[in-house]
Amino acid sequence: MNTHRIKHDEKKLTVQVQVFLIPDGNQHVAYCPALELSSYGSSPDDAKTAFAEAMEIFVADTQAKGTLEKVLLGLGWTLQQHPVARYEPPRPSVEFLNALGSGKRGEIRTVRQRLAVAY
Repeated sequence: MNTHRIKHDEKKLTVQVQVFLIPDGNQHVAYCPALELSSYGSSPDDAKTAFAEAMEIFVADTQAKGTLEKVLLGLGWTLQQHPVARYEPPRPSVEFLNALGSGKRGEIRTVRQRLAVAY
């Protein structure tokens, strides 16, 4: 199942990515390998909220600079133009997934983070 989506229309950009919620001591890290973006909080919900804010800043900043596509391609995303424009992220590496698996089972969760930015 593809959990990453980036859609453009005439008035807004919608981004949806997969985020790993990883316990780390007394903190929880929200990490998105597809964007190489992370944040943290004292609970999974705090980490998700902080990640949503970081992602909003990331997307707004790269949109304002006109560099979103360049940054995504630099992160290993690919762009298929036909029949409709679709960005595909790189897959997390086996090493990354194995490292997640070596942690405490059942504590690592994945969520989808969605953001719509008007322009």
